[in-house]
Amino acid sequence: MQQHSTTLTKTACISALIIGVLSAAFAFSTHTPSYAVTAGSGAILIGLISLFMGRKNIDDMQLAAAGIFMAVVACLVGLWQLYN
Repeated sequence: MQQHSTTLTKTACISALIIGVLSAAFAFSTHTPSYAVTAGSGAILIGLISLFMGRKNIDDMQLAAAGIFMAVVACLVGLWQLYN
């Protein structure tokens, strides 16, 4: 039986995905658009850092890219609420 170890890059990329999803959920639930934009921007930054860390493994990059996508959704929702 082969054991799978969880590396720092895998953990960072999974964290980026989770943070991106949470920031998008927060953006839809908050009544303060500036908080949504701030949370989305922070999640984008974390996603980009983890994308850089996981650049040697396509699976890790996919996780980080999905987190970045959700963070961009959070920013767009916040900006849409801010200007409408």
